[in-house]
Amino acid sequence: MKTALNRPDRRPSMKSRRHIDVVLVEPQKSDNIGAAARAIANMGLGRLVLVRPRSLNRDLMEAAATAQALHILEGMLVTRDLGEALAPYEMAVGATARLGNRRGPFHTPRQLAAELLAEGEDGAVIRTALVFGTERTGLSTADLRSCHKVVRIPTEDAASSSLNLAQAVLLMGYELLIAAGGEPAAPRVRPAPRKELDDMYDDLSATLVHIGFLPADNTAHWLMNIKKIFNRSALTSGECNLWRGICRQVRWALANTDKLSKSD
Repeated sequence: MKTALNRPDRRPSMKSRRHIDVVLVEPQKSDNIGAAARAIANMGLGRLVLVRPRSLNRDLMEAAATAQALHILEGMLVTRDLGEALAPYEMAVGATARLGNRRGPFHTPRQLAAELLAEGEDGAVIRTALVFGTERTGLSTADLRSCHKVVRIPTEDAASSSLNLAQAVLLMGYELLIAAGGEPAAPRVRPAPRKELDDMYDDLSATLVHIGFLPADNTAHWLMNIKKIFNRSALTSGECNLWRGICRQVRWALANTDKLSKSD
C-alpha cells in the first residue's frame, strides 16, 4: 500500500471500521455536516446518516468535506427520526458532553473502541451507529435512552466540555483507528557496532585532550560522563561518522588558524 506521499504504509493490517456509521441528529449547519463527512473519510468509518437536518446547502457541505470525502456525501442518508435512523443497527453509541445521573453510565472513546470492533458470536461484525446531537444542545436524555451505550470525550474541565461536531466525530474515529491497529510502527534505529563507537570515542577523547578539556592522564575516567550522554541516544553509524568528522575538523582548525575565515 502507498500513502498519499507515495511512501510505503508501514502500519500493520487494520481491522475495518466500515461497519461503524455516524448519525447526526438535527445538525444545524451544512459546513458541520461536510466537516463530519471529512472526519469519517479521514478515519475510515462507514456511512453518514442525518436525522432531520436543518440545512443541506450542497456547496457548503462539499467545501467543508473536501474532495476526499465527497463519496461520503454522495452516500449520505437522510431520515425523519432517530428511531428510523437506528433501525438497521445492532449497537448504538450516543455521544454527550453533559453529565447527569440519568444520562450515563459514561465511557471514554478509548474504553469503548475495542468493544466496537469486536465480532459477534457468529464471527460477523456488529453494525454500529455513533450518534451525535445537535450543535447547540447535543443529544437529549430521551435520545440517549435509544442508545445501548453513552460515550463522553474527556476535556480539561466542565466549562470546556462542548466540542465542535466534526471534532467529536474525528476523536471517536481516531480512537477506533488506533484500536484497529492503525498506529504506525515506531521507526527502528540500528545502533552502531561497538567498534565504531569505540573509534568515535577515541577520536573524541584525543580531540578533547588536545584542546585541554580533558586531562591527559586517566582520560577514560573523565570521558565516562560524556559517554553516558551518547549512550542514552544509541548512536547510529552515520552519527558516529558525523562526530568523527567534527573531531577531524576541530583538529584541522587548530593546526590552521591562519586559514580560518575571520568575522568583522
